[in-house]
Amino acid sequence: MTELREELDRCPWCGGKDFSLWCKPVRGFKTVVCSSCEIIFVQNRLSPLGLKKYYSSYYSSKHQLVDEWIINRHKMYLLEFKFIKQFIKNGNVLDVGCSGGEFLNYFKEAGFKTFGIEYGKEAAEVASKYHEVWEGDLIEFKSEQRFDLIIFRGVIEHVSFPKLILEKAIDLLEHEGLIFITSTPNSASICSKIYKEKWNQHEPEGHIYHFSPKHFDEFFEENNFSIYAKQFFYEETPYSNPKEDVLKVARAIKQVEDNQQIVDVSPPFYGTMMSLVYIKN
Repeated sequence: MTELREELDRCPWCGGKDFSLWCKPVRGFKTVVCSSCEIIFVQNRLSPLGLKKYYSSYYSSKHQLVDEWIINRHKMYLLEFKFIKQFIKNGNVLDVGCSGGEFLNYFKEAGFKTFGIEYGKEAAEVASKYHEVWEGDLIEFKSEQRFDLIIFRGVIEHVSFPKLILEKAIDLLEHEGLIFITSTPNSASICSKIYKEKWNQHEPEGHIYHFSPKHFDEFFEENNFSIYAKQFFYEETPYSNPKEDVLKVARAIKQVEDNQQIVDVSPPFYGTMMSLVYIKN
């Protein structure tokens, strides 16, 4: 194990020591599923040093690399903003892993007070031009500020210690505040189960966990939260092509049934991405 990798000997979600291989290794990363809690995680993941190196230029080298990606992402920002805006009209909002602050911009324009946490230095510098942003890890964040809405958009699957991050978020939340987990891969989806290492959300450098809704439902129930809303966006998104996507998934199912190897990466599909809202009781 190099200094850029670390090997886990127990499940980082429940502490269990019994897990089995979930899919074929990808680029040397071994992904396993816990027998106790059924969380899927990368066992030999990037170490803190490896993560720092990986995210140092992530914003320019990947997040902002392709114009089409940026355009489609902004369509998703608007879709998800309209969704959460049904449940909260104003207040203090904290976006954990806020990148360059692009999603926060929608909240600022709507009159929210906007705050962000961003691990990548490059992205944090961009976001801080428009919002109050702290560079680093939420676990190390110290503030008397409390928030009415805390967002984890496409981020909770990236963090090394998700329970600690979520517990810290709970401490920072106002009574009856909301936690919004969105643009998060769903391990209970049909594409996750069929495609495995060919699932389009299986990127073991960054996506070191695969959660299902039940993991969050159970966690938040234990912490005196209630589920407020659930949505699995697909047909509304700029990525959907239902007719072609259904045919692709049907071919993959047939290949699995015939014990053939799936060659193509999964398409965007129903249930692949989840948006979950929890309220503090």
